[in-house]
Amino acid sequence: MKNIAQYIKYFLSGIVFGTANVIPGVSGGTMLVIFGVFDKLTESISGIKNIIKNLPFLLTFGLGAGTGILVSAKIISSLFEMFGIQTNMFFIGLILGGIPLIYKIGTAEKKAKPLCALPFIIAMAVVIGLAVLDKFEIFSLGVEEQVTGFDIVFSLKMVGCAAVAAVTMIIPGISGSFVMMLLGVYETIIGALKDLNFWVIVPFAVGAVFGIIVGAKLISMLIDKNRLMVYSALMGLVVGSVYAILPDGFGFNLDTGYGFVCVIIGIIASLLFEKIGKTDSKESTAKSDS
Repeated sequence: MKNIAQYIKYFLSGIVFGTANVIPGVSGGTMLVIFGVFDKLTESISGIKNIIKNLPFLLTFGLGAGTGILVSAKIISSLFEMFGIQTNMFFIGLILGGIPLIYKIGTAEKKAKPLCALPFIIAMAVVIGLAVLDKFEIFSLGVEEQVTGFDIVFSLKMVGCAAVAAVTMIIPGISGSFVMMLLGVYETIIGALKDLNFWVIVPFAVGAVFGIIVGAKLISMLIDKNRLMVYSALMGLVVGSVYAILPDGFGFNLDTGYGFVCVIIGIIASLLFEKIGKTDSKESTAKSDS
């Protein structure tokens, strides 16, 4: 039963990761840290041997991520149109509830020190800065491209854009979909997912897999070298992302009042996932000791 619960957690984490990466401003990497699977995912895809060893986890997580992307691409537009503020604030609740967990993971080997403030502030400033540029519409976010057949130039473009966006998808605080918007391919991808246009989906998926594997290897190496500083930066990215996804209609109104209820629900959900994560960690430790 415990193994079943563990894999249910991986599947649900994948769904949230996939869903988050469809929503501009929401970081899938942040959700990985919050749900306690960030280290496991980055280590699992940091080499061929690790991929084979962790294949059950990767398949379960990948199935959840694919489900989240496909389902959310079909419903996310209407959901944000009807409950935009509440949906955004639910994700803010998830982020806030996961901050203590990020701190615990980052300081597991060494205690925080004053120098940690530097990467924290820089990372937070980067996320807030990107959000400000987006709010002032500094960037051209592109329009949907209609693709009805194979085009080598377009396919290479999708592979390249997907690889860049995928690296950011697993970095907490950075929204992969926001990066896709900066690259001008977001609407094209969402449209392809809604219509199941595989002329777009296949090359994008190839680039995404490549980008995630390369990005995971890089992040894993950085954590091994200086875990405390990396997690200080991750904390800054996560805290900054709260501002990045703050809804436009936020203020003294009824919708925001309902939104705060969603924040509380999000915090509770995050803490429940953290509890499951602690259980999994104890099980792994017990197995390694035996």
